Amino acid sequence: MKYFLFVLSVLSYFLMTGAAQSAPLRILALTPHACEMLYAIGAGSQIVGAVSYCDYPAEANAIPRVGSYVRINTESALRLKPDVAIVREKNVVGIETLKKMGVKIIISNPVSFEDVFDDILLLGKITGHQAEAETLTQQLHDRLQQVRSKSRSDTAVFYEVWHDPIITAGGPSFINDLIHEAGGNNVFASIQIETPHVNIESVVRANPSLIVIPLEKRNIRERKQFWGKWLGKEVRFISIDPDLLHRPGPRLLDGLELLQQALQEKQ
Repeated sequence: MKYFLFVLSVLSYFLMTGAAQSAPLRILALTPHACEMLYAIGAGSQIVGAVSYCDYPAEANAIPRVGSYVRINTESALRLKPDVAIVREKNVVGIETLKKMGVKIIISNPVSFEDVFDDILLLGKITGHQAEAETLTQQLHDRLQQVRSKSRSDTAVFYEVWHDPIITAGGPSFINDLIHEAGGNNVFASIQIETPHVNIESVVRANPSLIVIPLEKRNIRERKQFWGKWLGKEVRFISIDPDLLHRPGPRLLDGLELLQQALQEKQ
């Protein structure tokens, strides 16, 4: 409810100021998922500045960089004369300065599929791409319902967020929700920490049937050999582009479908 009220307040601001009907907004996409959302609804040309890791689609790499998603170079950002900055958290260094200089700040931090859809619709309305946003969210919603309609595999899943130290996804995490939506059971869902540290022994005791290893700065072959030594040859593995599961944007359904497919495959 709080998230819905925030979205409503942002939309009301733009409607009252007439921003949605005037010249195209000049946008700072200060989080990768927002960059992807804007391109997906046809508003990519309105992005005047972005942060590191705003790398999808390929055209996004040509956008001027104004920092990272934890620290903004306000001088570089303001030089681009933005109207709006989309950020994941309000405590990002530099955001208060942008706000004081008249830049409208939009917080986009989806924690559910419904939040993702709401944010896409919001960006569609404020950029003048409402029809495209509605079409996209309907397509994504239909794909989500298709995933949910399939029978659950209830496969025991260990998600290796990081390998040294070993970090996994706990109950409050979005990754835990994705595993559940895909029909699996996160073996560490009972831990009430978003990304808890775990040891080898606890993973062995949890006895997962499938291990998810993101394709991110690690040797996948070595990780498979490592866990195979501890869990036996029966354990299965899937490696997925982490951007498909870690970024709450339009490609989230791609990651969910890949995860469900892996869960339903026979050993």
